[in-house]
Amino acid sequence: MTLVTVVTPSFNQGHFIRETIESVLSQDYPDLQYLVMDGGSTDETLSILKSIEDARFTWVSEKDGGQSDAINKGLRLAKGDLLTFINSDDLLLPGAISAAVRYFEQQPEVGAIFGDVQLIEANGDAWGVMKGAPFDLKSALTGGQPVTQQGSFWRRSVMDKIGLFDENLHFTMDLDYWLRIALTGFRLDYRPGLCAAFRRHGASKSMSLQTGFLKDWKTMLAKVYSRPDLPADIAQLSAESYAFVDWGWAKTHWMAGDYAQARPLLKQFMTGKKWSRRLIASAMLIDSYLHTPLTRLLAFIFARATGREILFGENRAI
Repeated sequence: MTLVTVVTPSFNQGHFIRETIESVLSQDYPDLQYLVMDGGSTDETLSILKSIEDARFTWVSEKDGGQSDAINKGLRLAKGDLLTFINSDDLLLPGAISAAVRYFEQQPEVGAIFGDVQLIEANGDAWGVMKGAPFDLKSALTGGQPVTQQGSFWRRSVMDKIGLFDENLHFTMDLDYWLRIALTGFRLDYRPGLCAAFRRHGASKSMSLQTGFLKDWKTMLAKVYSRPDLPADIAQLSAESYAFVDWGWAKTHWMAGDYAQARPLLKQFMTGKKWSRRLIASAMLIDSYLHTPLTRLLAFIFARATGREILFGENRAI
């Protein structure tokens, strides 16, 4: 059988990590290596890790350089032919691993896969679905490609070719990895169906995380557009790619109530090509003066209809 390695980076997520571990170890696929790489948690995480008795399960707790470093530590220990990581507050849904293995067996030319993700609250209640879509490199570079990290899998041969995650990135290291996969010539497939759950809670909506995301995104784009092997049709997307970052800053300033910074950015998107940005930019500009609930109402409707959050969330492209 194909050995599958799952890595979980962990730090002070004791409220959720037992459920994450159980979601992996209860999979119906037996040939599994599960590694939890903990960054020296000071909450109940260590007692939970020590309580797990399963020959497939290994954990390490020591100071690390953040999530990307922890993932890479796990991948260096990985023995599997198929690889993935799941965060310590997220879940693999039943049958996710066996379904992934079957797909790779049936599609030997595929390098990596991703699917759809159930969105859950801190208490586990479902509130929506984040749907993927067939991978399109141009869309991914301009913020329009929903590539879900939770429940994604890739072959060891991919890692052998492109290396580990970029430890300079702390928020977009997964998207950076998918872009590197595609730009290196591997096939990245969307496999419809729920395969994992992303948990929304407190820190996942903080302004500091949004700011870090945007800074990482700009760094990631600089890497892409400095590649000497970049095809000409991809290189010409540079301006549109960086516009996505500006759109993120417009929303971030607006959310912070920094309207002097937000308004000039919002005005430039009111005449852009994307109807959704025009609509939301107009609503946000109106609300910056009149303080109506229009923007938040549109955000609520958009999230319920698409699973994609306008103002915050894992998939910010609109």
